[in-house]
Order: sequence, then C-alpha cells, then structure tokens
Amino acid sequence: MDRLLRRLSRIGFRHGMAGEHWAWFVLAAAAFLLRRARRAGDDLVLSRRLEPGERYLVTLSAAGRRSARAAPPGQPGH
Repeated sequence: MDRLLRRLSRIGFRHGMAGEHWAWFVLAAAAFLLRRARRAGDDLVLSRRLEPGERYLVTLSAAGRRSARAAPPGQPGH
C-alpha cells in the first residue's frame, strides 16, 4: 500500500508540475497525506533479526545526547 501511495504522489506531482490539470496536484497531496497518516502511529524505529549468540545494545540518553554519565557503572560511555 505504501508503494502505491508513494507512486501516486510522485506521478501526481510530476504531472502537476508539467502544467497538466490541477487535479494531479490534488491526487499527489491526498496520496502524501494518506501515507503520512498511515505511518503516524508507528513507533517502531528499528527492526533487526538476531541470530543465536548475537547481541544488540540499546542505549537511551536524555535529550538524545550521548553522555558518559548515562552509561551503567563499569561500562564505557560509548
């Protein structure tokens, strides 16, 4: 569905910029807004499959800044 909306948005914008009927811009705007609305509730930032034995370290820090103080005791800050 996302691919279809992206394609409609691109096609509508291209045709609208080429001077064709204004309805192409309306199509592009509607497809763009629908695409954004579909993704608005998605809180997933990263998805990764781990094989047995692999580890993935997730670090959270205040206001998105990296800080050595945010690291657990005995662990390096980065």
